[in-house]
Amino acid sequence: MKLLDLQKRQQEHDKGFHQDIFNISYPDRMNHYVLHFSKYVGRLSKEYSDEKRRTEQLEKTLADSIIVALAAANTLNLDLRKELQNNFEIDSEGAAAIAEDLNQTNDMDDSEEVQYWLFNQMAASAGRMANAMESLDHMEPMNVRQILEEETVQILSDLLIATDKLGTELETLLDERWTEIEEESIL
Repeated sequence: MKLLDLQKRQQEHDKGFHQDIFNISYPDRMNHYVLHFSKYVGRLSKEYSDEKRRTEQLEKTLADSIIVALAAANTLNLDLRKELQNNFEIDSEGAAAIAEDLNQTNDMDDSEEVQYWLFNQMAASAGRMANAMESLDHMEPMNVRQILEEETVQILSDLLIATDKLGTELETLLDERWTEIEEESIL
């Protein structure tokens, strides 16, 4: 499936099941997404002695993080495929193919290495995004939009790499998580 199709699916999901966030201002929405990314960094900081449990938690965190990255990209009106093509010089169309292309240089052998790597990557990006959002509160001279765009694309690329490294089927992972969230809604 193409990234733009995933973005469209996320947009419809947000309209139907996250109206509380979908209907707030763009800065407030982006602040909400930055808080989510920070929460996921916290999840990634946990240690697991069991490979199966670690992989389950990683996949849950990947699904949630990708969903938020798609929502953030939609808020910023970013075409993620074009952004990834421009930033990483890849020509792939589908999300899985893009993930494979991005993953050419990473030598992680197991879920523990993927978790440690992703923790560090997401912590750096979430921290930079938090700093940008805080600068709005102080009206500091900073190109907030540029930072939010760069880090949203960086986070998504890192998530795609981790998904590919774990051998996780991206579309299935997202469909299952979207369905789970939608079934929990009473409306």
